[in-house]
Amino acid sequence: MDEVEKLLEITEELVELTKRSKDQHRDRDQVIQKIEDLLAKREELTKSMNPPFTPKEKEAGRKIVQLNQILVEQLKQIKQEIQHDIVKMKAQKEMAKKYMNSYANATIDGIFYDKKK
Repeated sequence: MDEVEKLLEITEELVELTKRSKDQHRDRDQVIQKIEDLLAKREELTKSMNPPFTPKEKEAGRKIVQLNQILVEQLKQIKQEIQHDIVKMKAQKEMAKKYMNSYANATIDGIFYDKKK
């Protein structure tokens, strides 16, 4: 199998993995690790590819470009989901902190001084 076909195969696997990752919130760390490994393999293959390409390889290259656009969108969605989860986790942490130490930020709006003697 030549490099372009390997690259196409890895890109297809990445697209499928990112589609399935939406359903796998519990195993997200493992899925992200697998995505990173595949992206590293893909990067190595792109660096080692040298022209000229055959018509079959050019067709595979066009398909790779189309799949890459889909992959970029799916990776953006995964990133947004992770960022949303981080914001949600920070809010939960802040609420827990406020609950545990509810009188730390007591306001002094209700205090007045009586000047009469």
